[in-house]
Amino acid sequence: MKALFLTVLLFLMGPLSLLSGSSITDLVAREEVQDAVQSMITAERAFLQRGLNNASVYLPVVEEICREEGLPEELIYLPLIESAFSVRAYSRAGASGIWQFIPSTARWYNLVIDFWVDERRDPEKATRQAARHLSDLYDYYGNWELALAAYNAGMGAVNLAVKRGGTDFWVLREKKLLKRETREYVPRFIAAAHIAMNREEYGFTFEDRRRFSDFEILEIEKPVDLTVLCSKSSIPMSDLKFFNPELMRLITPVGRSYRLRVPIDRFAAALRTYLDLPKEELVGVKKYTVRFGDTLGEIAEEHGTSLSLLIHLNSVRNTRKIYAGDILLVPIQTEETVMGDDFFYVPMRGFHTQEILYTIRKGDTVWDIAKRYESDIETILALNGMTFKSVIVPGDEIILWIDTAYQP
Repeated sequence: MKALFLTVLLFLMGPLSLLSGSSITDLVAREEVQDAVQSMITAERAFLQRGLNNASVYLPVVEEICREEGLPEELIYLPLIESAFSVRAYSRAGASGIWQFIPSTARWYNLVIDFWVDERRDPEKATRQAARHLSDLYDYYGNWELALAAYNAGMGAVNLAVKRGGTDFWVLREKKLLKRETREYVPRFIAAAHIAMNREEYGFTFEDRRRFSDFEILEIEKPVDLTVLCSKSSIPMSDLKFFNPELMRLITPVGRSYRLRVPIDRFAAALRTYLDLPKEELVGVKKYTVRFGDTLGEIAEEHGTSLSLLIHLNSVRNTRKIYAGDILLVPIQTEETVMGDDFFYVPMRGFHTQEILYTIRKGDTVWDIAKRYESDIETILALNGMTFKSVIVPGDEIILWIDTAYQP
């Protein structure tokens, strides 16, 4: 608590919060940071400008949460070097979202990753937990340089370096007791934060974009097909994807409530649509309690569904490890009426779909891609904010929604 109080006090002192007793102005004067500044305003200029443009969308939310959690002002710019403030950023190490949580750290901080959602991609939820993670690291190390190094490399690597060389990050850097990425990470962050806080001086701007905070919450108690909600309430699919980047399917999670963000000006229409959703083209899903000796293959066969869908639906990591008493969600392919609190109806189309990022190849057209992935042109255009006049070129990336059982 004492360390946290000190952090809050330093934050309230003014825009130049302290990192290990030095102002950010003093740290920017370091040769290592100046090298990072020069790189960012020259070779990495386009990358940093893109990050600042994305930041304008999410910074009001990030800034408010970081202030509430007592973090130094500069830390709101950490996602600049983590993800360029892209909610869809995904690394080779499996990190995701603007704060680039890896799965293990995300789950430690209660961010849900399952068949339905990946909360690492939710800028509000992820920022709250990233702020708490950073506070925990600061409380442990007592200075922000080591806390940031641990955010990048993990506590194990930093603790080993500290054991060998002490608690001064710059000494550990000079002695190369940390891996190169981490040695460069802290100077790059200081440089990025300095430039962002003095962006006009360096010729950078914030692009005027839609703010993430312009939404109302629709309390969802039953699964909703987003395609139906969009068409009946005149909400562009791109809007729902913008406000709910954590959703992995075209339907809201099954078996639990969900707080769906909708545009403020379409809230009334969305509420009316939700209260009058049709039951056409639905599939039944029930909760199944695993019995001793059950296998996933036998459960799938017994209920007339596919093993792959059963695995995806329940986010099963090891198909050989299910235990008596486990609860599974199982699609029911039957015309019989299934009664009970453990039975749900879910939209068949959304239930089977998932998102992929497709890289445009030479000769591709939207029509060809739609045909190849058994999608439709209108959906592809809506998901990517495109029109029929939009031009795609090799190397571009677009979002596709595909059937989980479909292999092109």
